[in-house]
Amino acid sequence: MSLVRLRASALDPPAFATFREGAPVVAALGLAAVPLWRWHPLAGLVAMAAAGCCAAFFRDPVRQSVSERDVVYAPADGSIIGLDWVERPWYLERPAHRVSVFLSLFDVHVNRSPAAGRIVAVRDLGGGFAPAMSFQRSHGNRRREIALETERGPLLLVQVAGVLARRIVGWVGQGEEVVAGQKLGMITFGSRTDLLIPVGSGAPVVMPGERVLGGQTPVARWL
Repeated sequence: MSLVRLRASALDPPAFATFREGAPVVAALGLAAVPLWRWHPLAGLVAMAAAGCCAAFFRDPVRQSVSERDVVYAPADGSIIGLDWVERPWYLERPAHRVSVFLSLFDVHVNRSPAAGRIVAVRDLGGGFAPAMSFQRSHGNRRREIALETERGPLLLVQVAGVLARRIVGWVGQGEEVVAGQKLGMITFGSRTDLLIPVGSGAPVVMPGERVLGGQTPVARWL
């Protein structure tokens, strides 16, 4: 890795976080490819291809933080699959808009802070692994809820594991100050990330089907 890349990574901490998560998986598949190749070349090629796909999945492109005071940014890369509202979500305790981003296997799976503020609470819930695109079936899925207090009001970020996702990784904790676009964690192998903003405090500015980039694309604005 070049010195330029190293310096760039320092601007988007934590540096090499996804590398640490993905390296064991990629290494295991790469090592398995050798004996599999000797047993059958096609099996070895499949293992090598799987290692390459995993390496691509754990990519973490460096992004400069951007911040406009009235903007709430996408918490993840992916497609908007839902715009609805929740009556009394945890922490917010009042009606809230919910913007849902689905992360396919081809998307970057790093989750980012939608705004600058302080992490006031984090909790882990559930244990299921239903399809993340199904709101009803995924209600009991493993998920992590991150409560964020900003100068404009509270936000709630929910990381939802999917069918293939088996781990939610967190890189921030309660009491930490974050900036808009800062990396909060990741969900491995397919997932959904929900952003909740209180009704009357902010409103979505995206539509279902739109593609968004975590920490870059405005998905809501404060009122």
